Amino acid sequence: MPEEPRVSTDLSGVRVAVTRPRHQCRKLLRLLKAKDAYARCLPVLDILPPADLDAAVEALDARDSFDIMIFVSGNAVTMALRLLTGGAALADGATVAAVGPATVRALEAAGTAVSIQPSGEVSSEGLLENPALGSPAVAGKRILLVKGEGGRPVIAEALTARGALVTSVDVYRRACPAGTIRDLLQEPLESFGFIVITSGTALDNLLSLANPGEAHHVRKARLVVASPRLADLARRHGALGTPVISRAPTDEAIVDALVSWWTARGART
Repeated sequence: MPEEPRVSTDLSGVRVAVTRPRHQCRKLLRLLKAKDAYARCLPVLDILPPADLDAAVEALDARDSFDIMIFVSGNAVTMALRLLTGGAALADGATVAAVGPATVRALEAAGTAVSIQPSGEVSSEGLLENPALGSPAVAGKRILLVKGEGGRPVIAEALTARGALVTSVDVYRRACPAGTIRDLLQEPLESFGFIVITSGTALDNLLSLANPGEAHHVRKARLVVASPRLADLARRHGALGTPVISRAPTDEAIVDALVSWWTARGART
């Protein structure tokens, strides 16, 4: 029986710009390059200390008075650690929750065990589906939400509605970098057919930094997004093509989504 032809799963000829902070690009760039894609970091986000440093330190110093600590991102973990002194334990006895696998890895690297993770999709909504954060479980509990400035209020609002006493602490802020897209990418954006978007702030900053030609290219390029919510946001910003949606906001899932789309495209042509 003749062997069926193999469908290539490599990304040879694909040029990908990744709009993450520079320190968070490395793994995804490595995975893309392992698939023979040409990938470059386009750092349209800077991660900076919080505007109110004293308030952040004060909230973290009181962490032993909380029943649950929720970390919304790996940056929340990294920046919280920088605000602690003397090798203090990050959670100090509280039950720890994390929104996604990157956050879990950052916490575990810091010696902090994670007890609560998303039950379904890797998102704030998925975390809220975990029974440990349900109405009976959190009623009357003191919860410290460790996050960056801004962002969606869905976790705080939902837990407050369930009877929890929620305190939010901003341990970092996102900023739009100085310079131009050409400065940040070191190449013309128009030469990249795919742009990875993993947050709404990244998309906003990308369009804010773009000149008219670059903004037009962003809208006609194939955007690779980390969630259906970001796909909807891209459409509202005028994206002309259907975004490639990753099943989860992880590096591996983003690469898998792009490989699946590229392979399917090859099968259609």
